[in-house]
Amino acid sequence: MLFTDANWAEASASRRAIAKPYQPWRCVGWTDEEVCFWVFPERGTNQSDDLPDGLLVVGPEVLLDVIAQMPADTFSVYVLQPGSQGRAAGLRRLLGLYSQTAISATALDYWYRTEEGDLYPCSRLQSYMPNDAPLNLAFESEVRDLSVV
Repeated sequence: MLFTDANWAEASASRRAIAKPYQPWRCVGWTDEEVCFWVFPERGTNQSDDLPDGLLVVGPEVLLDVIAQMPADTFSVYVLQPGSQGRAAGLRRLLGLYSQTAISATALDYWYRTEEGDLYPCSRLQSYMPNDAPLNLAFESEVRDLSVV
């Protein structure tokens, strides 16, 4: 989840005007209830020039909606991975996003794979091991060297 404080809003009227229709913030916070992703469109591929340099996205469903609106292979995706079990928190390149029928069978669980090759749950409410249902590839990233990061 993303959150902010009214004191973190951009104070400069000219910067707020430049950012329209978006609302600029100097600082946002995040929790690891759901994984946050950072989508970086390649420069020059933004047809409307309305997109910011990066989009901070909460959760796998929203990520899939956002990237469905972008031309294929014109963006890179990173995950804001929380630290735990001796692993440092950080920004890691997303290689794959997988869906799986949840144990309750009323929803989907999502898993992500980073460039290190490990598989992680997209929500801390999920167990740390996939159930027996097959994993379905929902998104696969082509590894490229982009100059935006």
